[in-house]
Amino acid sequence: MTEQSIISHPTPRPTRTAAVLLGATLLTTGLVAGVYFCFAVAIMPGLADVDDRTFIDFLQHVNKRIENPVFFACFFGAPILGVISIVRTRKLGHTEANRWIIAGVALAFLGMLITMGGNIPLNNKIEDAGNPAEIADPAKLRDDVENAWIAWNIARTLAATAALATLTRAVHILARTTRTS
Repeated sequence: MTEQSIISHPTPRPTRTAAVLLGATLLTTGLVAGVYFCFAVAIMPGLADVDDRTFIDFLQHVNKRIENPVFFACFFGAPILGVISIVRTRKLGHTEANRWIIAGVALAFLGMLITMGGNIPLNNKIEDAGNPAEIADPAKLRDDVENAWIAWNIARTLAATAALATLTRAVHILARTTRTS
């Protein structure tokens, strides 16, 4: 394809909009997967050797700070943008890309469900314990939470990373489809 043919045949606006939506879905999904990944490979291993009260105090602080507009925009935005992207690519007839987007959005929703059903209840248990300095048995609280939280985090990291991979595949298919159209 020559430069002239690219200039004279720009991507149609509906396809460009679909590509932007899919790109935003991919980006927000990647950011969420990155947060989970950081917890899996750095934060939780880094906390493994701290005392129980420090562990609880740190997680209480992180849990408060992560509830912010930027994280929520990505956490909720990824699947919402994904659903919009599914509708948009379906209307344009991009069937193969659409299948991959559906898979990616389903995996992103799975990651959300794991977070909401696994990690958040454990976060709430840590928060509800109150001031770490006043907890009667911080070792028991940590024992009740730590390994389960890590396991749920690994599960959601895998789901979010798989969502990222499938959405990346959808981007490649959509790009290939629009180049040959």
